[in-house]
Amino acid sequence: MVAMSNRDFTIRPIRPEDYPQVREIYESGLGTGHASYETEGPTWAKFATNKIIETVFVAVEPDDDEKVLGWVAAAQASTRSVFHGVVEDSIYTHEDARGRGVSGALLDKLIQTCKDLNKWAIHSWIFPENEGSAGLHVSRGFVKVGTYHQMAKMTYGELAGTWRDTDIYELLLPKPGKKTAADATSEADTKEVAETPAEADAE
Repeated sequence: MVAMSNRDFTIRPIRPEDYPQVREIYESGLGTGHASYETEGPTWAKFATNKIIETVFVAVEPDDDEKVLGWVAAAQASTRSVFHGVVEDSIYTHEDARGRGVSGALLDKLIQTCKDLNKWAIHSWIFPENEGSAGLHVSRGFVKVGTYHQMAKMTYGELAGTWRDTDIYELLLPKPGKKTAADATSEADTKEVAETPAEADAE
């Protein structure tokens, strides 16, 4: 897969050797106390198993392909096969990369990739206190569809011992097999060209 250039960074598929930096960025996010209930990052083997690996991308410096600025991934929302088109996203950026549009570009890449994989919905579970993540998702069309209350008791951070709520955001993608307006327009244009009589050569 070809790397994608965005502004002053590049987005490409993850490589196993990227994972130490990916895990470090993830655990830095955990340190805020508003990213996840988890307390540490998984091993590469567990990460690669839990994520849909085709959806895992990293943003890197344009002049240093090995310097990871942030990452994005999707995981299946359920183990039930009937829900295979519904995924949950994860997106984390290095604190030094913030303000460069990395998070937005990574989320855009994930959304397009999920469309290409015929997924039909992306969910995001966000703590109410994480206004930055909520704002990012809303800017890409996600809609808050509800809140789960007292999901779990936080075990670390400033809210350790507190039962926390989790907001659920959803982005609906085109249903597999359903043509979009753009597809219909493209097909109509193609049909019109095909049905236009060719001009005879002048003799």
